[in-house]
Amino acid sequence: MMELTRADYAVLKFLKKRNCVTHFRSATLQEIMSITSNSRPTTYRRMMNLRKYGYVEKGCKAINADTFYLLEKGIKIVEIGGMGND
Repeated sequence: MMELTRADYAVLKFLKKRNCVTHFRSATLQEIMSITSNSRPTTYRRMMNLRKYGYVEKGCKAINADTFYLLEKGIKIVEIGGMGND
């Protein structure tokens, strides 16, 4: 079980707002970093944690950059506006 932080929720909300909901419609780590104000390693760890718990998945590569998109579980959390446990 993962308790979402405000930063996690902000990332999920950003992905939903950008319509990053499929393998081909995904955001790069650099784009996600623009809203988190965290370093690349910290942002990458956060995304790997969200992936581990089924909120996001890796999308297709953008040149050499990893990209991420929301899974159904992440979309539901944003739509209900909740920040609770999974």
